[in-house]
Amino acid sequence: MVFGHDFSVVYRTMPLPALHSPVSIQAALLLALASAPADAAHPLITEDTGTQGARKFQLEVNAELSRDRAAGVLVKGFQPAAAITYGLRENLDVQLGRPYLRQITDPAGANTVVKGGLDTSLDLKWRFFEHGALSFGLKPGITFATGDEGSGLGTGRSTLGSLLIASWDSERLGIHAHAGWRRNSNSVGQRENVTQLAAAAVFKATESSRLIADLSRTTNPDRASNASIRYLTLGLIYSPRKEFDLDVGWRRAAGAPALDRALMFGSTLRW
Repeated sequence: MVFGHDFSVVYRTMPLPALHSPVSIQAALLLALASAPADAAHPLITEDTGTQGARKFQLEVNAELSRDRAAGVLVKGFQPAAAITYGLRENLDVQLGRPYLRQITDPAGANTVVKGGLDTSLDLKWRFFEHGALSFGLKPGITFATGDEGSGLGTGRSTLGSLLIASWDSERLGIHAHAGWRRNSNSVGQRENVTQLAAAAVFKATESSRLIADLSRTTNPDRASNASIRYLTLGLIYSPRKEFDLDVGWRRAAGAPALDRALMFGSTLRW
């Protein structure tokens, strides 16, 4: 479930279809809702107002290794994803993204495997205000039901939503925040209105490296729980060249509904 790509929800409890192994499908649903491709500096969840510029491209390829225990059973996930972004104007981007999931439940026992493509996302990002270091943006987006909801790989229906973004950037420090809402139309019994608040700090440690910290809080789509989904993400972005980034991140749950932990890594190329 993506909100302009970064509005992601990763949680532990879900209503399950009566298919395959319940634990396997539950875990697949959790991982399918993990962070998707984003304009925000990976591995951040928080979006920023930055755009590519007119007639410029960005290709982002990243992956996530996650680990959790669902109902006392070990679940491991691998989720690669790719997104292509094109600058329509200096302050307006369009982006298309598609993630993939391979998840193994109880590798030492039943060894149940769920794999396949997840829902595809299409987004616009518009930076509508700039004054000095401060800027604001809007990022509406839709998802297409390209994932198999019966296996926990999608919602079964198209969804729509938007982010309102604020960024403040100085020479060494960037502060970003967004507030988002998604109409989470689905056929798997989730809540249909989901909101998210997220904030991040990006510190330029050297000319080629940035340190990041991110906090997020999201409505739990599981109707059986009112506990929110909360995460802390820490990471490093290394830029050996101006147009090329490498990144690594670590995400930790801050509450029971969320997945325990994940290691993220990726690369970004601009031209």
